[in-house]
Amino acid sequence: MASPARTPGSHPATRPADRWTDAFLLITATFAVWGVGLIVLTVVAIATPGSGYPDQAKALLKAMGATVVGVLALSQLYKMESAMGPLPRAGIKIRQLMRSHRWGGRIALVLSVVVAYFCIVDIGAPTTPVRGFVHAIFGSTAFAAIAIKLLLIRFRPSVAYRVAPWLGRYAVIAFIVVWFSSAYAFFTNTL
Repeated sequence: MASPARTPGSHPATRPADRWTDAFLLITATFAVWGVGLIVLTVVAIATPGSGYPDQAKALLKAMGATVVGVLALSQLYKMESAMGPLPRAGIKIRQLMRSHRWGGRIALVLSVVVAYFCIVDIGAPTTPVRGFVHAIFGSTAFAAIAIKLLLIRFRPSVAYRVAPWLGRYAVIAFIVVWFSSAYAFFTNTL
């Protein structure tokens, strides 16, 4: 089977967007708009955040979910950095890294959406303590970065090749900040 023709400036590992990309674009865009909107409404005093974690068992599940998302985010970073060149691939083919990156990202997004849903519904976007506000900002902007990344992959693949890695790196940093401001705080009893 012949390999597809490459256009100037394209990367051999890039593939056209598929229905999965469209589905996850819709999910991440929805959570980005919901999260950012809730922050804005809270800051201008239209919405009132919840008073805290209502259920210790749910808080534990969210902390564990955030921990898994953080680990998956770091894994995603390693896979993409290996595929792009700066990190060693350890003998793994680029095609396998890219497939693993796509599916690992989908799994991480599903889990992060579940955790984010309960955070948004239970807590909202608190402006105090600062930890909660930082958590809300980085959580919503992580979804926004991923939504923009998927938009570019879907509609502007030539731009996505240059910009998507930076958006992905930001999403990893944001998910780690989210983890520190929630799961770490939960596990160290500093909520």
